[in-house]
Amino acid sequence: MKRRIKITLILVFTMLLTGCAGPAEQEDKVTLTFMHRWTMEPMKSATEDMIKEFEKENPDIKINVITATNSSYKQKIKTVINSSAPPDIFFTWGDEYLNKFVREGLVLDLSSYMEKHQTFEELVPGQTAAFQYQGGIYGIPLKIDAKLWFYNKEVYKKLGLAPPGTYEEFLQQLKVIQEAGITPIYFGNSDPYAGAHYLTTLNQKCVPEETLKADYSLEDGSFSDPGYLQALTIYEDLHQYMNADTAAYDWSFSYSGLINGDCALVYDQYVTIADSMEMDAEFTKNNLGIFPFPTIEGARGNQSIITGTPDGYAVSSKTKHPEEAFRFLQYILSKKNTLRYLESSYWVNATTDLFENIGQYTDIEPLIEGIKYIKTSPSTTPWLDTELDPKIAQTYLNGLQQIDTGEATPKQLLKQIQLAAKSAKYDKGN
Repeated sequence: MKRRIKITLILVFTMLLTGCAGPAEQEDKVTLTFMHRWTMEPMKSATEDMIKEFEKENPDIKINVITATNSSYKQKIKTVINSSAPPDIFFTWGDEYLNKFVREGLVLDLSSYMEKHQTFEELVPGQTAAFQYQGGIYGIPLKIDAKLWFYNKEVYKKLGLAPPGTYEEFLQQLKVIQEAGITPIYFGNSDPYAGAHYLTTLNQKCVPEETLKADYSLEDGSFSDPGYLQALTIYEDLHQYMNADTAAYDWSFSYSGLINGDCALVYDQYVTIADSMEMDAEFTKNNLGIFPFPTIEGARGNQSIITGTPDGYAVSSKTKHPEEAFRFLQYILSKKNTLRYLESSYWVNATTDLFENIGQYTDIEPLIEGIKYIKTSPSTTPWLDTELDPKIAQTYLNGLQQIDTGEATPKQLLKQIQLAAKSAKYDKGN
């Protein structure tokens, strides 16, 4: 009897050691680590629901999630992706922000996977450029984005104004609005990427394309073209039509002012419509208007390009499960999930179907109107703070805040930019 008990206990103990993982098929389950920055609603819940459904439909794959807030993500991902155990799939901005990881051999080229899997959703060409580097495809765009002027239709109607075609017309409108006792523009630059977005647009409009490309890539990197000073001067001049202490406020201050009618205009990202819907859905649907940055007459840059590139996802070159990682990317951009993000978060994913047929999927006019302007632009130019070498980008970010506060002039900042570019070029051995 004792022997039977002993044998039974051994068997039970053995089962606990070998069988607690469940059926044999679970031993073959692949675990993928997914790092993103969706810590706020509604994207947080939408992403969590998407992962749960993916795991249900793909029982052979488990998704482990790592998150970081938007403010800390840029630094955290730099550390994690260089570790011995980087995330299999990770959120990223495009262009130079991603390219530096590519040059270090940290990102998987997805070209062969996209060719192999015909079921992958067709992506908007203009939105994929930010994730391409030297013939390879190193990420997929998630959502369409662009920088546009958001205006209060009620204020514009009251003052007899309509969206301007030129920058001169725009300046005249700002004067009319100001004379009516309304602050024309609310601007919050406490997180200085907001100022960088202004300069992305202004540099693109004021500096010839080839010159801009040569300077940004450090093939030249002199930043000596007079268009750079013109862009910084326009940025400074616009402050006379803005709220005071711009460096002390964030975007939420700006947007609240727009909704309340305290200001007429905010220069903001297309994806901010999601935040606008959350803050005041009625205002967004009925009173939020959109137009692109007007043409700057006489300027030598490209006047038709719109600022903005999408956020996206990339795959680590160290992943042990590239096929499964790509399967997850496919799922993210499936029709079901593109509509999930549209309905829950008011984000337009970068799939051709949604882009071309936006009016079939939503009746929210600003979403439809914004896509119209993005469509008419031949391409979009990447955010300055992601496209430039980090040393130059940071100089821009800090310097624009100094212009905000009057601590620096456009000429002084441009000299700082030129020195930073010279240093960055030396670091790269150019």
